[in-house]
Order: sequence, then C-alpha cells, then structure tokens
Amino acid sequence: MSSAKRYLLIALTFALALTTFTVFAPRAVHAVTAALVQVANTSANPVPVSDSAPRFQASICTMAGTISPATNQCAASTNTFVVPTTTSTGAPVKRLVVENVSGFCSSFLNPNFFVKAIRLRGQFLPDSVPNGLGSFTHYVPMTAPPLSYVNDPSFGFPYGGNQETDYAYGQTTHFAFNPGDTVGVEAVTFLSGGAQDYFCIARVEGYLITQ
Repeated sequence: MSSAKRYLLIALTFALALTTFTVFAPRAVHAVTAALVQVANTSANPVPVSDSAPRFQASICTMAGTISPATNQCAASTNTFVVPTTTSTGAPVKRLVVENVSGFCSSFLNPNFFVKAIRLRGQFLPDSVPNGLGSFTHYVPMTAPPLSYVNDPSFGFPYGGNQETDYAYGQTTHFAFNPGDTVGVEAVTFLSGGAQDYFCIARVEGYLITQ
C-alpha cells in the first residue's frame, strides 16, 4: 500500500511538472513580413529641391517727392515686377518662392518723416484665406535705427546741403507668388508734418518651382 502511494505521488508530480512546462514554455515567434512601400517620383513629377531650382532675383524701387527722383536711385528699376511664367530654358513656372528681401531707404528735408517698413503686394495663392482682402501683402520692417544727418554742401545737387535720413532692412522669408502676378513694393511711413520725399530700394531673391 505504501509503495502504491509512493508511485502515485511520483506520477502526480511528473504530470504537474509537465503541465507547468507546457504553460510557461516560450511560444514560437511568428515572423511578420512588412510590405515595402516605395514612392516613385517620375520625371514629370520630381521632388522639388530649392538648391537645384532656377534662381530668381528682382530689383524694385518706390519713391516720392522732388529730391528723390533726382538721385537716380530708382532710374534703373520700377516699383513692380511680373513673376515669370516660364524659365529661360522654357520650363513652365508653377510658383515663385521668395527667400530673402533686403534693401535701403532714404528720405530728405523732413526730420518728422519716418519709414517704418516696406511691403510687397501681390495676389493670394490658391487655398489661401483672404478674409475679404483683394491682395496679399508681406511686410519687412526696418531692421536698423535710422541715421539722420545734413549732407556736405560741396556735394552739389541733389544731396548737397540737404537733410537726409537713411534706413536699412533685410529679412529671411518663405512666402510665394503665382506665375504671371504683378508684385509691387510700397513704403509704410509715418508723417507728423511736412512733405514726403523718399525712395526705397528692394532686392527680392528666391527660386522658381517648375514641377
């Protein structure tokens, strides 16, 4: 009887050990194969890269008064430019991306006249939110304190003996205009009295998206 109990106890112990091993044994790991998704850019739809895109530059100028036109600072440019619709190689332009706007302004004969900013004005891009405005405006503030002085009379006309205030500005940007848009430059000024006599020159730099 004692031997039978001992054999039964051994059998139960072996069965319990076998059950425990089955429950806690690590299960086989099933490999999961992920499908590789490739995005292919064709020659008709390449990835836009600004470094390889056609570069764009424009010089525009705005002025008012009698002294400023005589300086001839704006003689070589106008206060607008038209965004190209094709590049010099004939590629159609989809967008002009502006990366930098810089320049300087000068005013004359009025210490109460100040240039606060310049603004570039063009049309809104598709998918924009105009909120009732007829055109898009990007502002570039003056980035340095104005420097005011009286020119040496020996300089002659138009500078000689005239009071002058100079401004400088520059801004790294990232905004865009449509092909064919006319983009203009305007000065944002403050005047507490007297006449307005000034010019502002703007250099616009960026690249053209052609795809």
